[in-house]
Amino acid sequence: MVLSQVNNVNRSNERQLIEAVQNGDKVAYGKLIRIHQKRLFRFIYGLLGSFDATEDIVQDSFVKAYNSIDKFNLEFAFYPWLATIAKNRAFNYMQREEKKESLDKVSEIGFNPIDPELGPLEQVIDSEGQKKFNEALQSMPMKYRSVFVLRHFERMDYAAIASYLKIPPGTVDSRIFRARQFLMDKLKDML
Repeated sequence: MVLSQVNNVNRSNERQLIEAVQNGDKVAYGKLIRIHQKRLFRFIYGLLGSFDATEDIVQDSFVKAYNSIDKFNLEFAFYPWLATIAKNRAFNYMQREEKKESLDKVSEIGFNPIDPELGPLEQVIDSEGQKKFNEALQSMPMKYRSVFVLRHFERMDYAAIASYLKIPPGTVDSRIFRARQFLMDKLKDML
């Protein structure tokens, strides 16, 4: 399922799937996974920068969500609940691991598709710029990286980010500003 379809998931259909899962329907859970898998992967990859760790965290998060689905409140959307589980698992992983994986696999997940209309030299420049950007992003302190990823990759507004991370909107604003300043400083030779 493509991202545009994910964004158009009908809440009542999602609710029906969740109710079916709560009643033991594993096929319905497979449908929920297909609906949210790519979006969740991109979100967690943006936080971790590690392809293998992201795969593990996403899979583990879907298992945790399935095991806790009976506690899920049907009045709320499923993805934010799932993303919170995954975010917490990613933060726990980062606390345990200091080593980061190379970002070479970024294009495999569609994080930055290369424009087919670019020539070979422009593609190399574009992919090199993306690599430097990702390295800068991964070196950013987590409190800034998380708001930056939510704002620019998940396209959440400031109020939603504040609610999601349980921080004041002013803190979101200042962290996004500092994240941008951090990136501009790291990438000043490219600007």
